[in-house]
Amino acid sequence: MSREQSLRATHSNLESRSLAILSFDAGAWVLALPPKLRSDQQELESMLGKVFSGRRSSPENLALAQQLSLNWCMSKAKSRGMSFEDCFRESA
Repeated sequence: MSREQSLRATHSNLESRSLAILSFDAGAWVLALPPKLRSDQQELESMLGKVFSGRRSSPENLALAQQLSLNWCMSKAKSRGMSFEDCFRESA
């Protein structure tokens, strides 16, 4: 398995445990974030609301929102000096 495939598998596993879009209704996003990023959850939900304002809900848009959320989590972790995996540890 290549390093890229390994990273994708790790991210997919972590994502399925702690990063999820719980609902999307009329432009309002509700997410479940890793424990150490939950304090900034409103920031991400607001960003998604702006990005997808006026767009219909579709499998493609939900997949894009999931990827944007994952990228946001990785960036937020880096800005706090944590590894991406550290964000998914249970203690906040």
